[in-house]
Amino acid sequence: MPGSSKRLLWLDLFRGLAVLGMVWTHSANTFLDAGLQKTAWYREMSYYHGLIAPAFFWIAGYVRAHITAGSPKPPLPALKRLLMVLLIGYLMYVPWNDLFHAQAWRAACTVNVLHCLAISGMLMLLAERFGRWRQMVVALFLLFFVGLQTSAEHWHTGLLLIDQYFNRNQGSLFALFPWVGFGLAGFLTRSLWSGTPDRHAAVVFTLGALLAFAQPWSPWPGGAPEFFLERLGWVLMAAVLVACAAERVSSVTGWLRLAGRESLTLYVVHLLFIHAVPLPRQSLQFLIGPTQQMPAVFAIFIVLFLLSLAVGWGNERRKHKQA
Repeated sequence: MPGSSKRLLWLDLFRGLAVLGMVWTHSANTFLDAGLQKTAWYREMSYYHGLIAPAFFWIAGYVRAHITAGSPKPPLPALKRLLMVLLIGYLMYVPWNDLFHAQAWRAACTVNVLHCLAISGMLMLLAERFGRWRQMVVALFLLFFVGLQTSAEHWHTGLLLIDQYFNRNQGSLFALFPWVGFGLAGFLTRSLWSGTPDRHAAVVFTLGALLAFAQPWSPWPGGAPEFFLERLGWVLMAAVLVACAAERVSSVTGWLRLAGRESLTLYVVHLLFIHAVPLPRQSLQFLIGPTQQMPAVFAIFIVLFLLSLAVGWGNERRKHKQA
């Protein structure tokens, strides 16, 4: 399909919705009453919370494929950005107040979504070096990181910095297996669909529905491939729905598109508000804790989102002045 360097507004909207869901998820997991978090309805809600990270990965892959579809781009600028994302991921887990504690090194090596996003992007940059074979290379990477998820649960080198990427047994929140697969799937999706509401969109939506609702007939009930495929299906359907509706709601979703453009800023800022900013002597995570009912949690979520969005708005204004 023909490529384009033009920014896709629906992707900004999709990413903005993911940011909104991310702030809500972290607010609910941190502040909702511990007893309520054990209820059946919250466990059901947690399933949909689990679709936020796959959406971020998929969007990152789709964007990379979109901006390079027409002609190859120099890899160095993108690599610098990815290394910065990786560095931010590590810095967020350094226990600055307790650097000499025995567990400080283990905490600093924790792998989160930023690490996996950065590695996913680097894999795509590597695949781009293969020119017209790049789709095949990405597909091979996808099969590797999804197909070997179960095996990777038992991989162990003895080097904590490496082992954290294989699985969550070392304390990581995310792992390369299978999370980078969502980004690689986004990259491949761009070769099927350019993002416009057309028959290709219908094909992608249908494929998503088949993946999302095939659980009763899955040959891997509850297994690793099903985890990936089912969530990928939901992300594909959501992407098509957002792309079809984006133009109709563009006049009232500018704030969401801003959140999408400044997603990294909002990610870091809202987590700092929750876990790092002392209010008044300790962070919100410990000052409030899992003690609140749903209305109070929703109010906290709104405040956190608006504060983070304000920082994102200021960052965007700063970049425009420098341009």
